[in-house]
Amino acid sequence: MYSRYELQTPSTSQPQIIPPNVRSRYTEPSSPSQLEHHEHGRGTGLIGQPIYFSTGPYSGRTIRMELQELQKAELGRKYARVDRRPLDPPPVVLLKMYEVEYAGTPRQVETEITYDDIQVLGLLCTVDLFPVPGPESDPISSSTHDRHKPRSAPSTQTSFYPNSSPPTSSTPYRQLSPQGSSLPSVSPPPRTPPVHFSGYIVPEESLSDAIHYVGDFPIKESSKMTQALVGATFIQPAVVDYQGSKAIVFAFADLAVKIEGSFILRYRVFDIYARTHRSDDLAITAETYGGTFRVYSTKEFPGLSASTELTKHLARWGLRLNIRESERRRKRRASGGRSPTPEYDT
Repeated sequence: MYSRYELQTPSTSQPQIIPPNVRSRYTEPSSPSQLEHHEHGRGTGLIGQPIYFSTGPYSGRTIRMELQELQKAELGRKYARVDRRPLDPPPVVLLKMYEVEYAGTPRQVETEITYDDIQVLGLLCTVDLFPVPGPESDPISSSTHDRHKPRSAPSTQTSFYPNSSPPTSSTPYRQLSPQGSSLPSVSPPPRTPPVHFSGYIVPEESLSDAIHYVGDFPIKESSKMTQALVGATFIQPAVVDYQGSKAIVFAFADLAVKIEGSFILRYRVFDIYARTHRSDDLAITAETYGGTFRVYSTKEFPGLSASTELTKHLARWGLRLNIRESERRRKRRASGGRSPTPEYDT
């Protein structure tokens, strides 16, 4: 049920019906771009936009949502069935909701909703995993022009070349001398695509399908590696006191990765009980991309730092999070002899 991100495209032959109670705050699209947004938005096409909800806890209201990563994971240990360690510190995102009046007009006004009595029962946040260059990665050379606002794209298959060289082009070409005479055919040197620390081969395709950038490195939907995540990838929110007022947060306390490398997370929020105008399917209402973290092998894992103040604060509000008052670093053995399992200071 949670994977139904795609909305059915409504028929454009039917007139748009605006409920009388919101007619004064809503105007029909007056331009092709507005028409495309209101009538042809798909499951990911409404991300970050004002959305009129016809059913659910926000029925009859136009709401815009946005996500912000409050705390990113710094490191993790490669998942193993006998030694499962979640990312640390636990990733935490903040959800903000704004009620919008006169959406799509010059008179548009947004007011942040107070979260003291907000209905959050149907809200869910999910994560996707994307590889990014790490310390062991080859430099990525790519053009940074024609960058557009990140939008989601259909998933495509990820290519891996374990323990072997990726395919290269060997098509010969002919060179011309300054006088125009043809020189013997030669083959260009093989070009090896950049390889991610986890073994992922970065696709050599146009940047038009880039959905996000980490520095100059393009993140593409085709590079998604969510199948490498283990644990709770769909979580419910908690309403806590944050910076003097109530806030909606999602804390991923049980999330691990099955492969080594450097990665980022993409967070997406939706409400399983809310439906948008003229649609019966779920719509992704907000998304954000997190900071880079690294997953180590058991042998290379450096240990854990003390819990952050935010982690301790959320634990005091009842969230189930592991708390450490001091760091846990790996012990260094004074002489030869290797321990079969890592040892850590307590």
